[in-house]
Amino acid sequence: MKKALIGLFAILILAGCASYAQVYNVKDFGAVPDGKTVNTKAIQRAFDSCSKNGGQVLIPVGVFLSGTLYFKSNVHIKIEPGGILKGSAAFEDYPDNKVNYKNAFTHYPDGKQYPNKAFLFAEGVQDISITGGGAIDGSGDSPGFQLGDDSTLASRTRPCLLLIIDSKKIRLSGIQLRNSAYWMQNYLGCEDLELRNLNIFNQSNYNQDGIDIDAKNVLIENCVIDVDDDGICFKSHDRNRPVENAVVRNCTIASNCNAIKFGTMSLGGLKNLTVSNCTIKRASADHIRQWQKKLAFIEQPVTVISGIALEAVDGGVVEDVKISNIQMKDVQTPLFIVLGRRGRKQPGEVGEAPVGKIRNVVIRNVTAVSHSKMSSSITAFPGAYVENIVLQHISISGMGKGTLSEANLPLKEAPTSYPENRMYGEVYPASGLFIRHVKGITLQSISLRVRNSDSRPAIILDDVMNAKLHL
Repeated sequence: MKKALIGLFAILILAGCASYAQVYNVKDFGAVPDGKTVNTKAIQRAFDSCSKNGGQVLIPVGVFLSGTLYFKSNVHIKIEPGGILKGSAAFEDYPDNKVNYKNAFTHYPDGKQYPNKAFLFAEGVQDISITGGGAIDGSGDSPGFQLGDDSTLASRTRPCLLLIIDSKKIRLSGIQLRNSAYWMQNYLGCEDLELRNLNIFNQSNYNQDGIDIDAKNVLIENCVIDVDDDGICFKSHDRNRPVENAVVRNCTIASNCNAIKFGTMSLGGLKNLTVSNCTIKRASADHIRQWQKKLAFIEQPVTVISGIALEAVDGGVVEDVKISNIQMKDVQTPLFIVLGRRGRKQPGEVGEAPVGKIRNVVIRNVTAVSHSKMSSSITAFPGAYVENIVLQHISISGMGKGTLSEANLPLKEAPTSYPENRMYGEVYPASGLFIRHVKGITLQSISLRVRNSDSRPAIILDDVMNAKLHL
């Protein structure tokens, strides 16, 4: 009996190996690695064969140019070191994609679809992966993709590098992702997502986030991110599908916007999220933002807007968030937590959007160096409250330079504004931490220093209940 079990186990192992033993080299399907030939059909044939028969699609050394490629279930791509899967620079190589799952990214409020273009696209698939030491390049620096930010319809037609929708069991590991024409990687309504050891560089266009997550059961670890827009961004585009159960750890994030952000889009809420052991710093380039030229009192030319940003402005609930062991420098505002009522809606929704919540947030062991007069803040609006916040072992070195008149400056309410650190103005009346409309907050072992003289108080509490201060 024991020998029979061993034999059966060996057969199962061999069967598992056999499912990946088949390798579909895209060159065998007619793909040419010259960086000029558009290989869309050849590479798609390799994808289709892999999905049907099992195995792995191989992108060998060379530059393989292509338009939109469609993932199907059980497609596993390996990009060899020196291999580049490169997006075409021509819009005609990216057809519009019909999306069955209606959400606020893919559809207008009236139900009409956005173009939903992408270099790598999937909807309703499972068990897909991209691994290896090679790269995916979206050609986002091409002149045809220079259409400004996504406030215009024309700009919204740019293709994402990866657009993965309503899919399960997704894994990316070891690859380089760079130069997207629009969002780098966008996961919508997905489950069981692993992003490991990714090297992400996105500095050639507008709206170049590093990772956008609308998913459940997520692990992001050991990634190096250098982007113009937000680094890692959790968004919720569907009121019926909250983002939950996500872990981010051991990542280095360089950004010209927000390094780690919860929101802005926050319809269905975000819960049970953990971020730990991450380093935040300025991006290696700044072709677009130029914050020092556009804003007052910015101390150095290249800065991160906010190191950690939690934003609930569209009716969702952000709750059960744990953030620890974060080192940040080059930031304007280290911590930015805001409950607002911008009230975006999802397709088919009628009436006013509900007011969301932010509650049960613990942030500990954070060291930061900031370079603006926009201090860290935790705010809501009259009649609404952020609830149950714990800040422990927080050390912030601020720029200082606040004047007495700035200390007496009333900070405006701005509940319907786009949530960003400058939504209240470019100067806060506190040099270290401004807290308003909060129920239940604990401050323990907080060090708020300034490098230059400052007439503003370190901490301001306004309409705050049940505060425990152990500074």
